[in-house]
Amino acid sequence: MDWQRGCARPRMSWAIVLVAPLAMVGCSQRAEVGGTVTLDGRPLSAGVVTFCPTGDGPSGYAAIGPDGRYVVQVGSRNGLPPGQYVVTVAANVPPAEGAQPGPGQYSDGITPLATPQVYADREQSPLRATLVSGSQELKLDLTSQ
Repeated sequence: MDWQRGCARPRMSWAIVLVAPLAMVGCSQRAEVGGTVTLDGRPLSAGVVTFCPTGDGPSGYAAIGPDGRYVVQVGSRNGLPPGQYVVTVAANVPPAEGAQPGPGQYSDGITPLATPQVYADREQSPLRATLVSGSQELKLDLTSQ
């Protein structure tokens, strides 16, 4: 009887030692990032925010909500790998009655960009972010000039 009890404990200990690393494999360190986007101090009510890594890794995307808030995702999962990113923002607005489509490579050809084109271009965007593991709030303040 004592021998069986003595063997059960080491087996249980080994099970914990083997399962614990497997459980940790599924837990990756992610940078959960969200915030608000403003243009000239007013929240944007629509558009897309993109976080493009400066090195390897996936890009993250977020739709801008009616209150200017966004939460970055990769696929259906919130967050990104920690690292350095170039941030782009593009928002289109409904054209005024009788207005012609806005020119430019980032316009959809139907509605003009509400945001300056520089923010929509990864090569020109002045927006940069260094993301670390955990939650962080990042306010993106754009100016029209």
